[in-house]
Amino acid sequence: MVTKVMLVDDSPERSAWLEESLQVAGFTVVATVQGEDDLYQRVLDEEPEVVITEAVSGKRDTLEGLCSRGGRYPGPVMNGSVHHDPELMSTAAAAGLSAYAVGGVPREGVQGAIRLAIRQYERFQGLARELADTRRQLAEQRDVHQAKCLLMEREGLGEADAYHLLRRRAMNSGQPIPRLARRLLADAGLAHG
Repeated sequence: MVTKVMLVDDSPERSAWLEESLQVAGFTVVATVQGEDDLYQRVLDEEPEVVITEAVSGKRDTLEGLCSRGGRYPGPVMNGSVHHDPELMSTAAAAGLSAYAVGGVPREGVQGAIRLAIRQYERFQGLARELADTRRQLAEQRDVHQAKCLLMEREGLGEADAYHLLRRRAMNSGQPIPRLARRLLADAGLAHG
């Protein structure tokens, strides 16, 4: 499996060296982008599987925009910086950078570093999906609980009877219980945003 890589680097010498190292390691470099280029358009055009950037302090916005989760590039981003910049490293980590190498990546370590960046990105994406699913489930449970409380208050029912009424109404309307619960809460002016 050949991985398509895009390089973002203002240094032609460094990017040429890295491109050669990547090709020797079996990767395909689809583009080398410099700071003045429209990075986001190039990402859309080239569709790389990994972006490797040499972001220095002046390029924080580029790095943050590129690797922010839910940002314009939904893929692994690796930074190979020749500068040790703790603030940039912290910013990159908070933005969701997949890998950060100070001093660049040695030629023999390129393949491993990229594979690690891909695995880190996949792991993070899996955790993000799991978190979103858990939040959805908790919101559904909250809505069902509040709808039960509403029915208990309005109908003078116990908790079990309120749940059975909610379930019966959901079955009769062909809706999942959480959706009916949200509708009941919305009708009562108690819906959550």
